[in-house]
Amino acid sequence: MNENIFNSQIVYNLRMSYAIINSHIITMDGENLGIIENGGVGFRDNTIDYVGPISGFDYQSYEFIVEGKNQISMPGLINTHFHSSSTLLRGGAQDVPEIEWMNKAIGPLAQSLTTEDRILGSQIGVLEGIRSGTTTFAENTRDVDSIIDKSHLKFGSRVVAAETINEISSNRVNLHPRDLYEYDKEKGEGELKTCEALFNKYQGNELISCMYGPQALDMVSLDLLSTIYERAREQEAMIHMHVAQGGRERIQIEERYGSGASTVSVLNNNNMLNKRLLAAHIHDTTNEERKLMVQNDVKMASCQSSIAMIDGLVSPVSDYINMGGIAGLGTDQAPGPGNHNMIREMRTASLLAKVTSKDPTALPCWEALRLGTINGAAALGIDKEVGSLQIGKKADIIMIDMNRLNMIPFVTKPFRTFVPNLVYSANGSEVSNVFINGKQILSDGQFLDVDVEKLKEEALDRANIIFQQASEEWRIAGSKLVSMVENGFL
Repeated sequence: MNENIFNSQIVYNLRMSYAIINSHIITMDGENLGIIENGGVGFRDNTIDYVGPISGFDYQSYEFIVEGKNQISMPGLINTHFHSSSTLLRGGAQDVPEIEWMNKAIGPLAQSLTTEDRILGSQIGVLEGIRSGTTTFAENTRDVDSIIDKSHLKFGSRVVAAETINEISSNRVNLHPRDLYEYDKEKGEGELKTCEALFNKYQGNELISCMYGPQALDMVSLDLLSTIYERAREQEAMIHMHVAQGGRERIQIEERYGSGASTVSVLNNNNMLNKRLLAAHIHDTTNEERKLMVQNDVKMASCQSSIAMIDGLVSPVSDYINMGGIAGLGTDQAPGPGNHNMIREMRTASLLAKVTSKDPTALPCWEALRLGTINGAAALGIDKEVGSLQIGKKADIIMIDMNRLNMIPFVTKPFRTFVPNLVYSANGSEVSNVFINGKQILSDGQFLDVDVEKLKEEALDRANIIFQQASEEWRIAGSKLVSMVENGFL
């Protein structure tokens, strides 16, 4: 046996050759899960060059061997809708009416965030995601290049980046629901230029791909949105946009485009429902509108925990994939669902689908796993590179320790209980090893080259300052939480 048996105390900064042996492999290759019992995965540099039974694996030819007994090896999880920069506001905007969430609850707090705060929050959010098995993040935020450079690239995560583009003022605290946002054409054009600069800046970077990020139909003019669609066609890029998120957006669309208008109807009337659109949320849509989106090959990013918390609604992701649509899962932002844990998102998506349909067979665990991996990669247009364990694909691989109290027992006959246990029993702490693009990021549950405790201390210190600075504006805004504080509930 190779003497370089994996030692979690050694730090490997460079991509090398690794062999994972004696593991249960979930490849996600094919129409099912592509399970291999007692299998192995080999990769050199950043590319997988073996996936199969251990009996046919020449693993001694690899530099380092990772023992996979009692573990699942599978593709890294794909977070298809992610706002990491507001993570320092976690816990700041839950349990409020949907109509208050943006302007009265999160808005006053967000105005106190500095660029450094947003980067620090992103670092916490990205590490949280990696720790629970996420290897690819579809980051949608403003000044996204600073988030990429100082967070994603710092920690080695794969990112599909979109610069948020909108034309409205950030000062919306005093607006009533039917007060239309004023558009600032110069602001929108400037943010579009910032977005387009990303394509040149990160061209050729194997960890970064770019999208256009118009925030939502109520936040950009049709003129600007038309320009974005044309530029996306020229770049052969996708568009990552919030679509039909809830009541606040619906009111704005009706006020601007007329009674009965909806986000989907306006997009459809302007030929903007097509294969380039990654539509986040879409829970404020009708069944017929979702059919129309599926027919036009629109991809869906489902944020089930976030929209349940913020809007009190259930994501229609089960309905969407049953119609034949392509969808992935996302965590949105920490002040919504409270986490960036994709294992939790898979479980939540399945449970909510079962409850709303009153059908315990709805969105079974195997479909949830596909949503979190290969289907999520397809929604982002990167399924030829990641999302499944196949020879020639990038080595984005996670390992799950099944020898935990909450995962025991796991059996393989007459069926494999580790599949439902992974979705319904795991909580993310079981992730033992994470490899992204062939580089090891997590070893035996510990980050390599990251001082997590220092970052946690910095985040705690800054969050206390931010909330104190925003306290007066937050009280003036008058969300439901203000009265809850006054009555001693918070």
